[in-house]
Amino acid sequence: MKKKEILKWFILAIAIAINLFILINGFINGEASAKESDTVAKVAADAINTIKEDTITPQNFDKFAFDVRKLVGHFGLFAASGIFSTLALYLFLKDKKVGYFLWQLCMTFAFGFVVATTSEFAQKFADGRAALWTDVGIDMLGYFIGVLPVILILLIRKSPIFFRSNYKKNQTAN
Repeated sequence: MKKKEILKWFILAIAIAINLFILINGFINGEASAKESDTVAKVAADAINTIKEDTITPQNFDKFAFDVRKLVGHFGLFAASGIFSTLALYLFLKDKKVGYFLWQLCMTFAFGFVVATTSEFAQKFADGRAALWTDVGIDMLGYFIGVLPVILILLIRKSPIFFRSNYKKNQTAN
């Protein structure tokens, strides 16, 4: 198997793992979810307090934990999902046609929306959790932020104006 083929399957495996993690965590009850979030928040608070002592105090820890939950659990996970899902989709369906590339872009955002709404909908059935459209919005913002650099890199790599041979042709023509 060629290196490119292995890389393609490796990226797909990471994308599947991230999205399964997101979906599975949607079914976890509120108490267990809060415990997981608090563990991540405590590690982050300890790191911040190491840099600047008493920044995160017992009085502001709950607000900090809530912000970490939104930033890491929603925005961060969906940014990672956006990166790897977009790369996997591109590597498995790549084509040189611009319209096809735009179709892939639509498919990747549709996929992100389905994962975001499904994970939130699952929370409706988990004790102590709520399905919120604001969380879907945070998820999609994270997904968009993950997709954006991948798309820009792919566009730059595909664009003829960025190829060295075309640059040299343009320089000799002047």
